[in-house]
Amino acid sequence: MLSELKQNISLASIVNAAGIELRHNGNRYVGLCPFHADKTPSFFVFPNNRFKCFGCGEHGDVINFVQKFYNLSFKDALKHLGIEQGRITPEVRRDIQERKRKAERVKKYKDWLSHYTAHIGSLIIETKDLMKNITLEDFDLYASLFHMLPIWEYYLSILVEGSDEERFELYKLSTKPCSTIEQAGT
Repeated sequence: MLSELKQNISLASIVNAAGIELRHNGNRYVGLCPFHADKTPSFFVFPNNRFKCFGCGEHGDVINFVQKFYNLSFKDALKHLGIEQGRITPEVRRDIQERKRKAERVKKYKDWLSHYTAHIGSLIIETKDLMKNITLEDFDLYASLFHMLPIWEYYLSILVEGSDEERFELYKLSTKPCSTIEQAGT
């Protein structure tokens, strides 16, 4: 039960709350180590909710961090984290639930990004192939598809080269009923 509680408390949030500035570096966070006089960032917080300083060697989980940083006993570290008698306080439980919801939204967005990048890319290729092999008589039949081609190319450029904000705007657009992107899926 305690291991599950430790995994559900964000170590990065606890470290930031302690006044240690962390920056995102790939799938982990990095900052100056609070346990020694660090001049270059050597303190890492990993996705598995563990930390390690490659300068002084300090390492551990969220409870170890709180114990070492605040010089607390194990029991007092649990209280500091909002864990009382092996149970999470309502405030910490809400925080955990919110982080889980956020993680689900991020996963849904990343799945969408991967799917639509591949899907729109294949639509562009298939439409261009069709344009090469179509007869003049059938052109009117596929005209609406051909008109979508520049839009799909624009969307693909956003998905591949655009900023996170542009991609997210495209994501929001795609979740609206009857959107142009939704039409791309049909």
